[in-house]
Amino acid sequence: MTRFAPNLYHLFLELPVRERFAAAAKLGFDAVEWHFPYELPKSELKSLLDDNGLKLTYAVVPADWSKKDFGLGGQPGREDEFRRAADIALDYALQVPFGAINVGHGALPFRVERQRCVETYVRNLQYICDQAKGSGLIIAVEPVTTAANNVPFVLRTMEQGAEVVRLVQRENIKLVYDTYHLRMEETGTLANILNMYWPLIGHVQFGNAPTRNEPGVGEIDFDYIIECLDKKGFKGWIGLEYNPSKDTWSSLTWANRYGYKIDPR
Repeated sequence: MTRFAPNLYHLFLELPVRERFAAAAKLGFDAVEWHFPYELPKSELKSLLDDNGLKLTYAVVPADWSKKDFGLGGQPGREDEFRRAADIALDYALQVPFGAINVGHGALPFRVERQRCVETYVRNLQYICDQAKGSGLIIAVEPVTTAANNVPFVLRTMEQGAEVVRLVQRENIKLVYDTYHLRMEETGTLANILNMYWPLIGHVQFGNAPTRNEPGVGEIDFDYIIECLDKKGFKGWIGLEYNPSKDTWSSLTWANRYGYKIDPR
């Protein structure tokens, strides 16, 4: 059975955050993503996951997205801030635990050369990779389309992400294959991109294009992407990182053809 992990930053927003875990479990999911689980104390977060039979597959190093601060990793001059944020993420990730931590690189700062941002990002990634060494935790690098927040990010394409992964030279660093970001930014088919970067991919997320809604609302053939993943022997969870076109429950009914039993509310 193909396994999905709803992202609690995007889905179940109809409910208070603590109720989202039980809601996901009730629909048959055994894992979730959540960008910022640091909202809850570690002990409470772990209890919510354990009590509902859930794993937390993916989180993001803390950053204040409300202020358009989309990541500290690629921001020259903010290395101390990054390390403090990374240490918080690692503390949670190793105790709860998590499957992967996305290290955000952020938007290109005004009048700062991209190469300087990349060099900063590489050093910061080496730091967090070294701290997580031997834990089984994946340190994830995600190219982000300008369309996501209407700002240019340090990394926008898989080739840029792959370049960083090669420069970091650590075994626990991987790329995120996010269908929304890829379709909005890349040329070529999603299947070819999957094939090209497969050895470097450690986490998969689904979001449709062009409006970042669920499968069936947009142009991507997700059944074909799942078929490609199956042929490659992918055994992980696919993160559902999209904005429901109506409500969460309706947006998840497409998963029923993969063994789930979800009814619209």
